[in-house]
Amino acid sequence: MINKLLFTTALVGLGTTAFAQSIETPANTALTIASSITIPSSRAIQVDGNPFIRLNTPASGNVAMGFGTGQGGSNNTFIGTSAGAVTTGQANVFIGSSAGANNTTGLGNLFMGQQAGATNVGGNYNLFMGNSTGSTNSSGLGNTAIGDGALLKNSAGTHNVAIGRYAGVESRNDENVFIGFAADVTPATPNLTNVMALGARARVSQNNSIVLGDPTNAAVNLGLGTSAPSTKLHVVSSAANTSGLRLQNLTSSSPATVLGSTKFLTVDANGNVVMASLNASPRLATETSDAMGVSESYWTLGNGRLSRAGSEPVVIGNGIAKVSGAYGLYVEKGILTEKVRVAVKNSSEWADYVFAPSYKLRKLEEVEAFIKSHGHLPGVPSAEQVVAEGVDVAGMDAKLLEKVEELTLYMVHMNKKMNALEEENAKLRRKNTAIERQVKQIRRSSK
Repeated sequence: MINKLLFTTALVGLGTTAFAQSIETPANTALTIASSITIPSSRAIQVDGNPFIRLNTPASGNVAMGFGTGQGGSNNTFIGTSAGAVTTGQANVFIGSSAGANNTTGLGNLFMGQQAGATNVGGNYNLFMGNSTGSTNSSGLGNTAIGDGALLKNSAGTHNVAIGRYAGVESRNDENVFIGFAADVTPATPNLTNVMALGARARVSQNNSIVLGDPTNAAVNLGLGTSAPSTKLHVVSSAANTSGLRLQNLTSSSPATVLGSTKFLTVDANGNVVMASLNASPRLATETSDAMGVSESYWTLGNGRLSRAGSEPVVIGNGIAKVSGAYGLYVEKGILTEKVRVAVKNSSEWADYVFAPSYKLRKLEEVEAFIKSHGHLPGVPSAEQVVAEGVDVAGMDAKLLEKVEELTLYMVHMNKKMNALEEENAKLRRKNTAIERQVKQIRRSSK
């Protein structure tokens, strides 16, 4: 071989007194080793006098490559400057400059990346992959962080998952999940438990919560069954005329728990869920007022009564074009009921005043003259007035009763006159009979 040193069967010892202290090859030529290189226990391959590759005893099972890597513990693998430098734990894999640099008793950890898990001391079973991932973890257990700076400030939290650059940077507690760039808790609430933030910049600020997407980004939409959601929640079901949404414990047989509700949810022509209300129809009121302290309700329910606030009338039907403020209810096509009772406020509104001694009864001649002049009874509204204003049922009943009572007085008066005439007629008949007797006597005596 020209310009090559070839070992075919011999063993070469490096760093021992039994073999050569150095091997040199001509410039620009390679050193070919065709057999094994034996490095005694606790020895290392050095670079410029500094250990670079260490192979501990077979009992320890450690493998180390890099300047200042760890030597303690067992079954560890350290690759990178200062990786696992002071480790005494077991079954760790630290790859990267300063990865697991302060780990002592921690075991079963996998740190990959510059300063990944750099301050971990006794934390176990953590997986940190990426630059500075979990770099402040000290005693945290069972955490998974993948991405540059993920779980950066978590020191003692357990069972967290952070996937994505800067995911879970602020989180410092247990059992949380962050997936997406900068998905995290808010800086003001770092010690949350059992939370999940999914999506770029998704932020959560209270325990036991799940947040999807950046809450400050109005354009973030969630799609179920669609790849192009157009609203905050866009659901496409698998069958026509179905919503794809089921409320397992709230069905049509469930009792109403909120009695003050003025609105309800329905869908528009495009399937969007919208707010609807029953305008101009009976509906219960909301139990709260708006920001201005004004309730939007028309009705309230209390003491078993449905009451309406405000002065606007209630209109039932579409054919009533004009209403006045004098009445509270307008109903098209009439009302069908088995019984109607009309309330009268006081006795002065009823017609018994006709029988009072002070009541002045019109003479029939006056009534006759009024009818000829106006075409209706005195005190009774005309046909034109009824069409224009309607009929007050209680007032009309009282007015009709007034006329009936007036007719009764007229009949009582006429009955008295008739009785007087009959008595006078009887007297005249008696006188006439007496005169007829006298005439007959005179006639007999004159014969």
